[in-house]
Amino acid sequence: MSMKHYFVLTAWALLLVPQLATAQGNLIFNGGFDSNANGWIIINAPNGFGYSSVGGHPGGDVLLDNISPSPSSDPTASQTISNLTPGITYVVSGDYQQGKDRGGGSPTNPSFGVAIDSVLMFTAVAVAPNNFNWQQFSFSYTATSSSVILSLSSQINETGVSYAIDNIAMQAVPEPSILSLSLLSIGILVICWRIKRPNNSPI
Repeated sequence: MSMKHYFVLTAWALLLVPQLATAQGNLIFNGGFDSNANGWIIINAPNGFGYSSVGGHPGGDVLLDNISPSPSSDPTASQTISNLTPGITYVVSGDYQQGKDRGGGSPTNPSFGVAIDSVLMFTAVAVAPNNFNWQQFSFSYTATSSSVILSLSSQINETGVSYAIDNIAMQAVPEPSILSLSLLSIGILVICWRIKRPNNSPI
């Protein structure tokens, strides 16, 4: 095998590295709620609330609402996330939509929260009443174990504001070294192409 062929094979191998690193994709099971809420544990959302096949962003969603809110019974959807790599940073994101305000609590207190292992990582304060626009949350989390419990709750802090959730995702952030390898592999391909191209051929 010539040196040129070696460079080409090496370059293609390096190009595969970032693809392998991102192959895991979304670690959340059924984060889009397109046809059901399988894979999620939903508590404190009685009276027919929970999964809804309509009203999502798009498709279905989960409505976290308790018409009789209580400080000890925040409506919550949770899921255990496995296959994490300690030390790797992940981005957790999703959509949330403010719903009805059942009353109680200060309007300046956060009423929606996203937690990992019971530690709040994101909170939101209710906006103007009847503002039913979908909003997005996103935060970074560096794994310290191979599995965590992700939970999303409404009516927190003794507030009565309900929320719907949709498009929940958790994905690994490509490491800088992976990005560097990608650039290196592209550079090697360019060098090999220039070596192969005859001097009198057009650029």
